[in-house]
Amino acid sequence: MIKLSLRLRSFIAALFALLFFIPLTAITLEKGFTDSLTQSMLEQLRVQSLTLISEFEMREGKPDMPEQLFNDKLNIPGSGLYAFIKLDNKIVWQSLSTLNWLEQPFLNEPNVGEEVFIPNFNVVSDYFMFAYTAEFDTLEDFVPVSFFIVQDKRMFEKERQTFATTLWNWLGLVAVFLLIVLIISLHMALSPINTLITQIKQAEKGEIERLDQPYPPELEKLKNSINHLLDTEAQQRSRYKNSLSDLAHSLKTPLAVLSGNQALPNSAQEPLNQIDSIIQRQLKRAVAGSGSGWEQAEPVLPTAEKLQSAMTKVHADKALDVALEIEQNSAFKGDKTDLMEILGNLMDNACKAARHRVVVTASMPRQDCLSICVEDDGPGIAKEHREALLHRGKRLDSYKEGQGIGLAIVADLVEAYHGKMEISDSELGGARITLTFKTIV
Repeated sequence: MIKLSLRLRSFIAALFALLFFIPLTAITLEKGFTDSLTQSMLEQLRVQSLTLISEFEMREGKPDMPEQLFNDKLNIPGSGLYAFIKLDNKIVWQSLSTLNWLEQPFLNEPNVGEEVFIPNFNVVSDYFMFAYTAEFDTLEDFVPVSFFIVQDKRMFEKERQTFATTLWNWLGLVAVFLLIVLIISLHMALSPINTLITQIKQAEKGEIERLDQPYPPELEKLKNSINHLLDTEAQQRSRYKNSLSDLAHSLKTPLAVLSGNQALPNSAQEPLNQIDSIIQRQLKRAVAGSGSGWEQAEPVLPTAEKLQSAMTKVHADKALDVALEIEQNSAFKGDKTDLMEILGNLMDNACKAARHRVVVTASMPRQDCLSICVEDDGPGIAKEHREALLHRGKRLDSYKEGQGIGLAIVADLVEAYHGKMEISDSELGGARITLTFKTIV
């Protein structure tokens, strides 16, 4: 099923309503105008029929009509208005306007006192036809005489077509105006939703902590629910970190007492140190794993600059060139302490292995992706040993100062943030460690 936005759904629904309403309105108005015009034509033909009847006389039993009729159109050939009179089922008179007719039409006379109106009377072309039958005194008897008025429909059709064209033009303009009003109305109606979506995205990126814009009553409850969720989630993370910190301190004191006990054999010292390292590692992993999708984005450059200064001092005897190639928009979606731990371990390992140069790069190839790379010009890491280095405390000849522990901690933190860690060969000659994080989970 195709997913459509609310704006597009509303626009399509309104567009369908317009496409239905405008033609229906035009057809209704056009039909109403046609009916009104037809009724008007009926009234005109009725009046003309009465005029014709008033001019008709029976003289000595024969019909008599004046040479010039009151209605001039009946005196002009081809004028579009024609008249016929039938007596004894025969046409006994027809107006001068019918001189161009090649054949007489078939006229069916109505009963005495009745009238007939035919809107589509077809002879050569379409006509209106009105007929009325009246009785006249012949001194001997009353005879029925039928009067027929025939009107050409060309003027009628022209007037109706003119009205239809004008109607459709104006309704088209009205439709365009309504569409513009509709688009503006939709924009205004959906503007609070767009603002809400923008603020939710800002909260996801960590740019804001709460939704603070005013919303209509329908969205205000949703805003309050989201803010309540954000507050509750932040409080839970805070309580979780505090509990873990308390746990760390609670375990640290007994371990310190045990480590300082002179009666403790030397063989027990190493297991105690391992227990301490394991506790620190697991606590840090748990805290990192409690990270939220609503964490504020932490810029990478300031943290890297602090570590650059520290590494230069710690490894001053090697006179290393620690270079930073970090884009300004590079940001870590997580805890600042975790970023410091990750970069600190990687840079410290690189400085220990490097001969002269360490390069730290960070960029965001996509808006939702952060890439961090630390490389050195040291001896590098053999392919068969790269996987082993990620495990707790594994030592290699080129990394014999305990860097395996640091890399394992980094691997745990990267995994907690749903990231990816890769070890490859650097163009500098040593190892290249690349981390990839999704900034929007």
